[in-house]
Formats: sequence, C-alpha cells, structure tokens
Amino acid sequence: MAYETLHYETSGEIATITLNRPAKMNAYTAEMGFEIADAMLRADADPEARVVIMTGAGNRAFCAGADMSMFASNIKTRESGGHEESDGTAERRRGAISLPMIMRSLSKPTIAAINGYALGVGCTIPLLFDVRVASDNAKMGVIFPRVGLMSELGSSYLMPRLIGLARTAEMMLTGRQYNAEQCLAMGLVSQVFPADEFMAKTREFAGEMLECSPMSLAMTRRALYQGLDGTLETAMQFEGFALEKCYVSAEHKEYVTAFLEKRKPDFRHLKK
Repeated sequence: MAYETLHYETSGEIATITLNRPAKMNAYTAEMGFEIADAMLRADADPEARVVIMTGAGNRAFCAGADMSMFASNIKTRESGGHEESDGTAERRRGAISLPMIMRSLSKPTIAAINGYALGVGCTIPLLFDVRVASDNAKMGVIFPRVGLMSELGSSYLMPRLIGLARTAEMMLTGRQYNAEQCLAMGLVSQVFPADEFMAKTREFAGEMLECSPMSLAMTRRALYQGLDGTLETAMQFEGFALEKCYVSAEHKEYVTAFLEKRKPDFRHLKK
C-alpha cells in the first residue's frame, strides 16, 4: 500500500520505516498508527530485509506526540453526542491498538532510532521495539498526565520491565522529559550516538545483527518475550526446542563450514 504518513525502504538488508510528517514534528495520527502496523508486517514479510529500523523524518523529532487536531476532533465528536467514527477511523484505530501484538509476533529484530523529541505516544511506541538507540539531542517523556490522559500501547506493562517500577512511576506520574544521557543511564535506551552521524551509526549497529543467523535471532527474540511472563522451567523447555531446530538448520551448518574454511558465513540465500 502507499503510505501518507511514513516512508518505507529497504537497503542493505535493513528495512527503514521513517515517520514522515516533519513539518508537524512527525506528530502521531490515527492514520499513522494504521500505517505503522501495516509497515511492520510488510517489513517482517520482506525477503530483502533482515533488520527493521524506525526513525523520524528531519532532525527535530522522532515523534513529538499526538497531533492536537486529532484530539480536538475527538472532543468535538463526543461533545456533539456522536459515537460513530467515519472515514476508516475505527479501522485505523484498531490497527494502532493491535500494534503491540504485531510487534511481539515479528520474526526480525527491530530498532527504534530516536532522533530528537519522543514524547507521549512518541515515547511509548519505541517501548515495543527490541532495542532503542537515541541521538545525543533526543528527549523522551511520558507526558500523558500533563495533557489529561494516561499512557497506552501496553506501556504500563512494558516500561516497568525495562527500567523498573520506581523509574516508571517517576516518568509516568510527573510527565517530565529526559535527555539522551538520562535515558541511557536508566536503561530506556541502550546506545547514544552523535546527532550528525546518527543514522550511519544506527545502521552500523544494525549491521552487527546482520552478522547473526536469522533463525537464531527469531528464536531468541521469541524466547525473550515469552520469558517475560513465563517461568525458568518454561524458558528452558523453549530453549531446548529452539536449540534443536537451530542445530539442524542450514544456518548453523553454514557457520561451522565457514569457520573451518576461514571465511565469513553468508546467511542471506540459505533455504529455511
């Protein structure tokens, strides 16, 4: 499908999804939520992509939060007594709501490349990604309480598991904004890169994932997310199952062969 609020491209085995409303600091709309969900599924099915990066257009913001015109329209509809959503809004809202489950079910590693402001929904969307990296001019904030709302997209489940309950409570109960170094210190992001070479450094980081076996990455991310709610016993059971699949995979054979032949493994065109 053609996108109105984002740009999709694949290059060098990396699918890059760019939120593309730079004049509005990539402010979130219902349409954008629907298109993000579609683009993530597209990337997961893209045979040319092995890693997925999401970032924002321009150098000011990843996503500075929801578009206020969307909130204003919602308020107007409710105050007029209207309940029916038109122009595909209901479908698009369902697409956005399904995003956490879509992200959990992907088979490829995902990176949120946070360039500039990431506020409100612009802060909670990155929580759905496997890894978050930030430019040194980034600012993140769960600003919902300051606009009379609360966080969503499963963030009340995800954020405590990422940075702990106390830090999450601080962020969510103050609506405060945090700079890149503060986000790094609390574990909200794992890398901070200079703004003037941010995407080059992010792609370089993604390249480390490209050195790995696709099956291993898919099985590992599945194990990690199942482990959030499981037990040691269930984790070990899945690891045993997944490891057996890996042992007999063409990718494992390719690595061993490449090691013995003193060359780099090539996982790109192996039969699954």
